Amino acid sequence: MNDNNLQQIFSHYTEKFEYVNNPEHNECYKWQVAKEFRTLMDRALSEPVESFAEALNAVNLATKNIINNFTQPFNGLVKMAQKEPETVQQMFRDLYSDDEGSLEKQEQLISDFFKKSYELVDKYYSGSY
Repeated sequence: MNDNNLQQIFSHYTEKFEYVNNPEHNECYKWQVAKEFRTLMDRALSEPVESFAEALNAVNLATKNIINNFTQPFNGLVKMAQKEPETVQQMFRDLYSDDEGSLEKQEQLISDFFKKSYELVDKYYSGSY
């Protein structure tokens, strides 16, 4: 990831913040969903493994307007959590582990999460995306 590009994206967003959050565009709800996602995800990760899939589904339902199941298969993660809750819960714990402020480490955590996800897809839903 190019740190300069990321900073430029943040800069453009803050410059246009009033525009994208005015009554006509009303993009503030995305921040509310992001806050709810974090609260629900923290709860899901603290749940006993037996109820992790159900807690992860609550995250899925709360964020469906932003994380569309047709383009971002969050529902697939819920389905895999029903089959291997320990594995998927640990995947999220690893993903959210301390990146020490390093974009490189953050990218590696994301890459590892995708790798494990694809392994589960191949195991349970071979041929699916």
